[in-house]
Amino acid sequence: MAFPGIISRLHPSPAPQDLALQLQQGQHYRAEAFLLPASMMGLASEISSALPERISLYLNQEQAGLTLRGHDGALHADGTLKLHNGQHIELAKAPGQGKLVPESGLREMGLWLEAGHNHFICPAALQPVARAILNIWPLDPYLAKHFLLSFTPLLESATEQDLLAVLTARLDSAIPQPDWVEAYMKLEKRLHRTYLDH
Repeated sequence: MAFPGIISRLHPSPAPQDLALQLQQGQHYRAEAFLLPASMMGLASEISSALPERISLYLNQEQAGLTLRGHDGALHADGTLKLHNGQHIELAKAPGQGKLVPESGLREMGLWLEAGHNHFICPAALQPVARAILNIWPLDPYLAKHFLLSFTPLLESATEQDLLAVLTARLDSAIPQPDWVEAYMKLEKRLHRTYLDH
């Protein structure tokens, strides 16, 4: 199994329904892998058992006693994501170095794409747009850059509250949403219908 292009970092939330929504929507939008942040490590076993075989689970740190599948793994202190099947990928520190772009690099996705990177950690709520842009890039970099002009400002101003609001906005588009959520959902609809399947 190849390393996924987009690794969806799950959003911590005190509301159990938010986790259920993330997992459900991740499957709907064909997420390839979820990254479990350190603050959610207590849910690792529950999440692992809920995932279908095709979706990998990566832990922000190793956890003893947790049974993982061969394509699941953990981030190590040396900046390497190691899978149980022996595969590994290094976190990138700068464009052109390493392979896996950390979430902080997503705001400069265009620079990383130009440097040849095609593996990104992304907030789970934004996975459909990031995945679509990654799909467009090899076919039409100019079109990908056009969509990045809308995506990048959203990334720069996003809060975890905005990201969680996207999950509920997908449930009912008729409910008025904050401006940030409305702008993101408009971009997602434009991209998802046309480009997610490339």
